[in-house]
Amino acid sequence: MDFSNAIRGIVRAWRAQGRRLTAPRRAVLEALARAGCRADARTVYRLARRMYPKTGLVTVYRTLELLVREGWAERWEEGGTARYELAQPHHHHLVCLGCGSVARWERCPIPVRRGTTVRGGFLVTGHRMELLGYCKACRQVRG
Repeated sequence: MDFSNAIRGIVRAWRAQGRRLTAPRRAVLEALARAGCRADARTVYRLARRMYPKTGLVTVYRTLELLVREGWAERWEEGGTARYELAQPHHHHLVCLGCGSVARWERCPIPVRRGTTVRGGFLVTGHRMELLGYCKACRQVRG
C-alpha cells in the first residue's frame, strides 16, 4: 500500500500546527509506512536508522505515541508488545504461524460497525481480527 499521501497529510497537519518535522521524525514516519502491519517500535527504529542514522529510540517512541494520539496511527498490544501501523481503511490481518508474515485482508465478516450499540448498551468504536494459519510458502514446506 502506498502511504505517500498519508505522510504528506501528516506533514501538512504538523506544519499547520507549528510542529517541527525533524529528520528523525520524518524517518519514523517513513519507517512506519514501510513496516506495514503490526510493526513494533524496535522494527520502526531499525528501519528509521537506515534512513537517518541519528534517529534515537526515544524519538521513535515519542513520535509513535504522537501519531496515535492524533489519530494518524493505531496502537494495540499483542503478546505483551505494542504494535503500530499508520491509520488505514478498515482491514484485518492474516498471520502465518510458520514464518510470522502478516498480510492485509480487506474483507470483513463482522457485521457490527463503529457507532453501533450492542448488548447492554455497549457502544462499539471499532474491532480488530486476526486469522491465524500458514501462508502458501509455509504450507509447501510443511507438506
